[in-house]
Amino acid sequence: MKLRTAILAGITALVAGIIASTVFAVVVVLGRSERRELHEDLGRSRRVFDDLLTNRHSQLRSDCRVVANEPRLRATVATQDITRETVIGVVTELRTSLGSDLFLLTDRAGTLIVDAVDAEAQGFDLSKNDVIAAALAKGTGEGVWIFKERAYQVAGCRIDFGARTIGIIVIGRVFDDAVAATVKGQTGTGLVLALDGKPVASSAVVGDRPIVDKVEGVTANVRDVPTEVDVAGNAYVVLGGALPDYEGKRNLSFAMLRSLDEALAPGRRLTHSILVIAGIALLAAIGLALLLSGRLSRPVAELVAFTRRIGKGQLDERARETGVSEVKALAASMNVMITELNTSRIALAKQQRLEREMEIATRIQTSMLPRSFEVVGLEIAARMIPASEVGGDYYDILPVENGCWIGIGDVAGHGLTAGLEMLMVQSVIAALVRDNPTAAPTNHLRVLNHVIYDNIRNRLGQDEHITLTLLRYQDGKLKFAGAHEEIVVARAAGGSCECISTPGTWLGAIRDIGLVTEDSDIELAKGDLMVLYTDGVTEARGRDGSLFGIEGLCKIVEDNRSMAPDIVRDKIVAAVQSWQVIQDDDISVVVVRRS
Repeated sequence: MKLRTAILAGITALVAGIIASTVFAVVVVLGRSERRELHEDLGRSRRVFDDLLTNRHSQLRSDCRVVANEPRLRATVATQDITRETVIGVVTELRTSLGSDLFLLTDRAGTLIVDAVDAEAQGFDLSKNDVIAAALAKGTGEGVWIFKERAYQVAGCRIDFGARTIGIIVIGRVFDDAVAATVKGQTGTGLVLALDGKPVASSAVVGDRPIVDKVEGVTANVRDVPTEVDVAGNAYVVLGGALPDYEGKRNLSFAMLRSLDEALAPGRRLTHSILVIAGIALLAAIGLALLLSGRLSRPVAELVAFTRRIGKGQLDERARETGVSEVKALAASMNVMITELNTSRIALAKQQRLEREMEIATRIQTSMLPRSFEVVGLEIAARMIPASEVGGDYYDILPVENGCWIGIGDVAGHGLTAGLEMLMVQSVIAALVRDNPTAAPTNHLRVLNHVIYDNIRNRLGQDEHITLTLLRYQDGKLKFAGAHEEIVVARAAGGSCECISTPGTWLGAIRDIGLVTEDSDIELAKGDLMVLYTDGVTEARGRDGSLFGIEGLCKIVEDNRSMAPDIVRDKIVAAVQSWQVIQDDDISVVVVRRS
């Protein structure tokens, strides 16, 4: 893809992505916010509706008690020979003064005497009605009645004349559109009251949309949690359930509705505005991308052609510094790069020559290590793994008559200098042993220290030291001197490993070590195993930073003391390599068994 096309496509995709993300965020965030607010509004409206029902019941109870104690009514009911027309007149007058929609009077047995709404009704046994039964038993009762396909809140009171009950009065108020309108006015939430799924009372509108004659069935499956429904093509959030206090067999339920479309309308208008603005921004971005891509692509194309010529080896070429400042800076950098490329070629050649020299040094060092460990009376296995191309560890096996000399040491640091110092140690010890194979180890160490001190401090100009233990084996006895890691001995008879310290001092630290160097002895019985090693073994670090330690080494030796020395060596090396994350020091191991 060309740069011009890439810039155009990239800017267009970026702007389009921002627009899509913004629109999505607006739609999702606002939609969730509006729905959450609708749910909260419906919850508040439900509480207001419950309070309204409670207040109506309270008012009905109060009115019922007042009427039950009204002297004219009590006198009328208690008088045996009073005419029916007089009773109807008193009941009608009381109903009118109360403004109730339902007014019934029964005798003390619960038989209907007068219905203020229907003057012809009389003689019906209402004693089993819950409200009248409660009034007869307790003095008051309340509930919800269904009468002539309408719902009423009712309250019943017992009429007492002296110590005897003379009748029951029931007053009620209808659930009609006025109740729904009251709820709508107080909460802004539409209300529908339905009997067997058919509306018997509803507010005229929900929001600004008429709902009369369109909500049949809305209350059929309404739940007591906010639910989204569709009514005549319009979206609403509905909350409702069975009407409180109604215990009849018919389905009397209510639903409170808030218009979802109206709640989401501001967000939709905002989304529409964002889309219009985004469209304008997208067109502007495309125009800007065309302008920028034309200005940038020409100098970049020249740089591409220039790099192709450089790739063909034309290092005398120079880029033309033109275009915007960034492209000019790029051209200038490429010109510097070409100059440095020639320098890098020379440096690379030097580096390759140095690597070849390091390979030669590695071969020299490894070739100086003993290849044969044939010593009468001993089985020996050894191995060194440098941390870099040239290591600073040292070990040697020098057979002599009736025994051998064994050396193990570690030059501070690793790399080429450490390797050279290790070769010095090896060469001097080999010469001293050949000259005097029966000397004490301390004698050879004193001479070695003089040579090493002069070479390291004066000739190489280094401030380093060497840890070294030199051992002479003869007829089952070991005499050793020099400071290095502890000598580990596993007896053939069993038991824990012995860790024998190596007293003395480092080589190359002071000019004369005669006063601080002494010989020590170790007795090796037949089958005993001795392990010499450098700190690359015990100081290997695991993933958690913990050291392999002398305990880890002794565990390997104790578990494999009966194995051949080469097997013990390999197990030690494998355990250390498995433990450590990175090898940052040379690893050397010498395993000796008296056979």
